[in-house]
Amino acid sequence: MVLLEPGGLGFIAATFIIGLLLGVIVKRVFKLALAIVALIVVLVVTGYVNLSLSQGQIKQETIYHVISNNLPSVVTTAQQVATLLPLTSAAFLAGIALGLWKG
Repeated sequence: MVLLEPGGLGFIAATFIIGLLLGVIVKRVFKLALAIVALIVVLVVTGYVNLSLSQGQIKQETIYHVISNNLPSVVTTAQQVATLLPLTSAAFLAGIALGLWKG
């Protein structure tokens, strides 16, 4: 009997652990992003950073070029990762929920 056969206890435990780890990672990334945004807001309010942009610094073509070149690769990578994750598994969803809550 193979430990990680589909429907087996080992497979369910591995799926739960993957969900748990993913939930913890997502929660910590969100907390880090929130802390970075708060730091930027404090620096702008206190005057250490000036976010005024003149017309010559950022052009619409540059933003469009960056998005059009990078967005397709990001979307395909996200789709590949999403196909690897067992998104409909109850153990995976329970792991994500526990990771987000307690992580």
